Amino acid sequence: MKQKTLVILWQRLTVGAETCERCGDTGQSVRRAAATLRKELAPRGIEVVLTEKTLLPFAPDVLVESNRVFFGGESLEDLVGAEVGSSHCQSCCELLGNNVNRQTDCRTLIVDGQEYEALPEELLVRAGLLAADKLK
Repeated sequence: MKQKTLVILWQRLTVGAETCERCGDTGQSVRRAAATLRKELAPRGIEVVLTEKTLLPFAPDVLVESNRVFFGGESLEDLVGAEVGSSHCQSCCELLGNNVNRQTDCRTLIVDGQEYEALPEELLVRAGLLAADKLK
């Protein structure tokens, strides 16, 4: 059986080596989910590779693109049918500095009526399994 690869890409805003609390919490969940998916998908001949991408603080649309996760190139929100929302992120305000003249609302995901600021491991695993089913 030919080995398949599921690439997980997690991207988040960073300032120096720091990220906001939401992204930090998502990062922990993404790493645990990747480990879970490696165990679950190995018997199916699927290798799981986690890639982390840092976004620069003043890049265009950084707050819209931050804290996003892709599985095999498809966004988590598309895989699980989530709606993208936003809410105020005090941690980003502090990270970007109080004198920053820019929007400090960060992305959220709404799944089954529940809004998530940080992405939970269970949701990430669910998306990963759905993406794995699409691998050819």
